[in-house]
Amino acid sequence: MSQMDATTAHAPPAAPGNTKTAGWLLILAVLGLFWFELIAQLKPEWWLNPQYNYGLIVPVLLVYLLWKRWQNRPAPATPHAGPFAILTIVLAAALFLPIRLVAEANPDWRLLSWLLAFVVITISLAIVYLSGGNSWLRYFAFPFLFFLVAVPWPVRIEQLVIQNLMRIVTAINVIFLQLAGVPALQHGNVIEVGTGFIGIEEACSGVRSIQATLMISLFLGELYSFTAARRLLLVVIGAGLAFICNVARTAILVWIATHSGLARLEAWHDPAGLTILIVCLFGLWLVSLAMLRRGAASSYAPVIQQQQTPMHFGRVALVLLCVWLLVAEGAVQIWYRSHQTVAASHWAVLWPDSESNYKSVPIAPEAETLLQYNEGGGASWEGKDGHQWLMFFFRWFPGRTAARFVKVHRPDICLPASGRTMERDDGLRMITVNGVNLPIRSYRFQDHGSPLHVFYCYWDARSSYENAAAAVVEDWSFQGRLRAALQGRREIGAQILEIVVWGYEDDKEASEALARELGRVVRVS
Repeated sequence: MSQMDATTAHAPPAAPGNTKTAGWLLILAVLGLFWFELIAQLKPEWWLNPQYNYGLIVPVLLVYLLWKRWQNRPAPATPHAGPFAILTIVLAAALFLPIRLVAEANPDWRLLSWLLAFVVITISLAIVYLSGGNSWLRYFAFPFLFFLVAVPWPVRIEQLVIQNLMRIVTAINVIFLQLAGVPALQHGNVIEVGTGFIGIEEACSGVRSIQATLMISLFLGELYSFTAARRLLLVVIGAGLAFICNVARTAILVWIATHSGLARLEAWHDPAGLTILIVCLFGLWLVSLAMLRRGAASSYAPVIQQQQTPMHFGRVALVLLCVWLLVAEGAVQIWYRSHQTVAASHWAVLWPDSESNYKSVPIAPEAETLLQYNEGGGASWEGKDGHQWLMFFFRWFPGRTAARFVKVHRPDICLPASGRTMERDDGLRMITVNGVNLPIRSYRFQDHGSPLHVFYCYWDARSSYENAAAAVVEDWSFQGRLRAALQGRREIGAQILEIVVWGYEDDKEASEALARELGRVVRVS
């Protein structure tokens, strides 16, 4: 035997500990890529929407809860449905590509955020099951499912909850003012008092506090190992506490606005909100401590089974899963870059500051924070025929989140909440203004007995708008969103123009007046 053969024959086998560590690192790398994609999808909403700012801390809490459970994990068991778990991973991974493809064209579509969250959580739990069997799946399921509290609610559900909460809070404050001897009337979510009109906005609805307390309630229940019943009770108490605190906050603000004027309201708005939120969360923590003292904690100390070697998902399969994710993401980017087009013409507005009674209309700080526009503003003036006009214009530069929140803050959603009644939506039509084709949607409202016409234009830089068919880019239905993805159209900048006019009884006369005003304010750039 040669010296080389002898050396090979006596070479020590690979250390089991090193092999096991490499396997865990590979699992963490694959899961890390999937979770990175999910967080990248949700991060713009967490960052830009104050209602979901708490989502930024949820991934950190998720890691902490996993680490906490890992310290007392049960012994791994052999999975009894390994082939089914592998098939689940394959199907979930296959869904990743179409979800990402459609999401790139529709970054605001929350349904896709939920689907992507379920895909990533399903893959994570399936790998946990293959690594430790049923005991690990049951033991580690909660930390992964906890992440769902950070996924934005579907728009229809969110708006239904927000609008109802705003009306309830408004009604309670009107009753409070009347009991205090202050004349007050409710118009939707607006309170009319002697000093003016006080709007109960989305930030005052309490839904943000309810969402944050839901997250904290679930976290505290897990932190203190409460039973399922006590966790549910803590969630209910947290929701009730959030609502009560928010009513107290709005009552304070309404009282300040009633007695000190609307100018003082802005100075107290944010400090009052922060103070009430701290009081709410501190109160919830005290409730959880009271539950802990009463022996509400469950003993989920795992039953240690006979020690077995965990069944890791095969290394080759993990590598293939990682490669698939990278290939899918690359394919999405290639698809959109190959189909990306830019509108042939661009336009902006020329503020009609020479018109009678022209004045700038300030944008509320809450709206400015929510919309995150790059350029824009508002103005009002009196037309030559004596009618009052109001205009808002906003522009978003190219970026993945351009106009993300405009789609859920349209006239047909926001104006009814402020006490106006929508009579009809006259649909979308193309209007040529100074050589530019603009897709204009027309609405007619009743504003306390006076006709109110609203003309709304959403325009992005990815279409030429040569004819009415091009206006499908504003089609935010299920079919319209899919069509945008199949055509490779993603937002590369957007702008909206909203013009409001009071007093025209005849719709045709209002449209003709709109055409005249558009000719004055729209300019090609």
